[in-house]
Amino acid sequence: MNRYDVVIAGGGHAGTEAALATARLGFKTALVTVK
Repeated sequence: MNRYDVVIAGGGHAGTEAALATARLGFKTALVTVK
């Protein structure tokens, strides 16, 4: 099982920006989106 510091639901513009920002800060980040 993988462990993440931040999990973001939604891969739209805001979700992608949030994931990028947290990853740049050094957090292990997961971005979850629906196909």
